[in-house]
Amino acid sequence: MRLLKRTKSIDDAIRATRSLIEHEATVGRLFSEQTVSKEPTWLGFVNAFSSNGPLELSNRSCSALLFLEIPDSASVAPSLTGGSAAQIPADASVATTVPAVTRIFALAFGGGHHALDPDAIERNFGLRVALNSIAREDLRNIDVATLDATTFQKRYQASRKSDLREFGIDTQQELFRLAGGAPTDASFARSLAGKDALTLTANLTPAGLIAKCAKALSLFTATDYKKDYGFIDHITPVRDNDCIAKLDERIFEAVETLLDGKSSDLHLMMPDIIDPEAVYEIGYFGKGLNPGKKKGFGELAIEDYVAELKAGKPEELKSIADLRGHEVRLVKNGQGNKEQARRLYDCFIFETDLDKVTHVLFAGEWYAIDTKYHTEVETDFTRILASTPIIASTTSANEQDLIAELDKHAHFLNLDKVKASPFGAGGANLEPCDFLSKSKEFIHLKDGHGSAPISHLWSQGVVSAEAFVRDEVFRKSMRDSAIKRQTKAKKKGFETILPDGRTKPVPTDFKVVYGIMRHRYKHSKKLGLPFFSKVSLRAAARRIELMGFTVEVHLIEKIHASTLP
Repeated sequence: MRLLKRTKSIDDAIRATRSLIEHEATVGRLFSEQTVSKEPTWLGFVNAFSSNGPLELSNRSCSALLFLEIPDSASVAPSLTGGSAAQIPADASVATTVPAVTRIFALAFGGGHHALDPDAIERNFGLRVALNSIAREDLRNIDVATLDATTFQKRYQASRKSDLREFGIDTQQELFRLAGGAPTDASFARSLAGKDALTLTANLTPAGLIAKCAKALSLFTATDYKKDYGFIDHITPVRDNDCIAKLDERIFEAVETLLDGKSSDLHLMMPDIIDPEAVYEIGYFGKGLNPGKKKGFGELAIEDYVAELKAGKPEELKSIADLRGHEVRLVKNGQGNKEQARRLYDCFIFETDLDKVTHVLFAGEWYAIDTKYHTEVETDFTRILASTPIIASTTSANEQDLIAELDKHAHFLNLDKVKASPFGAGGANLEPCDFLSKSKEFIHLKDGHGSAPISHLWSQGVVSAEAFVRDEVFRKSMRDSAIKRQTKAKKKGFETILPDGRTKPVPTDFKVVYGIMRHRYKHSKKLGLPFFSKVSLRAAARRIELMGFTVEVHLIEKIHASTLP
């Protein structure tokens, strides 16, 4: 079951491209759709192996949608559009008066959910019902996402009811996307799982469906989740339409920036976990994009999308409404499958500040970052942010150019591309750092606007620090490489900084430095990092500091040479 937004009607919720047939209904409104027979896409290939003539196979699917109107208070029984009180089953407990405020439920059967407009659906309805229903010790399924330049989506499945802590979720860093388990109220369902939709397993009759929807609506508005899952309020959906319009303008500006050949933090990601065994290619469709034969791509990438726009007619894009009309479709032989399409807007990942509040676009929904949570993250970031970076600014175009620039300094030893293998992991080839300084700093560098995400840099620092502390084989390999590098560079004294393999280092003598090249933000004119990069840094810095190292972040302003006076 899904819940429509308050502002959406049943007619608003049905995609205009679908050919649903409406039927007379005793309650609510009922629609169905029967697809025509189609040969499976793989039939031609398989038939090449048939010696008795071609196989005659076809696919055909059917679906249905049932819309029910439920009062906005769980204590008031519903009156449903499409039928009189006499037509409603006797055990549905229907009131004789129509309540002033109602909400519309959409119940999908078969592939019926494909006919629903995503804009009409209340996001996170199922998740909120699930978290208000399931005690933390009765969870079985959890989906989470880490919001960064590379967004990782994870699915955890327990073989039995388990406590939240047993899933190993970082509640400070990961966004809850789905929760499933056994609800406390067994009369509501034996099990349920919720994301945007709510899926439940229960003994159910058509007559009992009305009461079940009313119960789900009351759970959606409840606040029981705050006891065990209060952390989900760190990131809350934005509901103000004026605010959303302003935020959407930032998306349009970001696309224009990319079309101008400049950098932006806007990127793309499928908002759902994809079957890893599925083989597919996708293409980009919509106004301004080339309408001809489509190029197929193996993954979503903002670079490919922008390139396809440039190859089309980008001047046709006038507003965010045009971008909202763009779709990602499965492509075969240059043709897109409209039935297997997703709005591109739902794939945008973006972060921006508006009215001193950080907002994030994820899975087609804008989220506001809780002020207290934001302050905690910013405080931790400020604590490790160096007031004087190793270099204040650079015109280097990328990380390799910056490495060449810093290589000229006598107190920095270039260890870029040095590969050291820990004990028992021959060929692992960990890179200790980009530079070793005479101040005992392991310096890791990254172009914050390059193709690789900043979060990779945090991981490099953690893995290198752990290997340095725990592994004498790694330390010896690193020291041997440092001696060779300093001889080649005609530098001296770096071998005395590093202990030999047998001598255990004292981590408190060393510092892990993250140096990131960044452009100033367009709106604030400040130098900084995306908020969720700071969140992932927070976790990495804690791990490194627990080992005894000091951690610092050095922001290096990236300046286009053409902008210099």
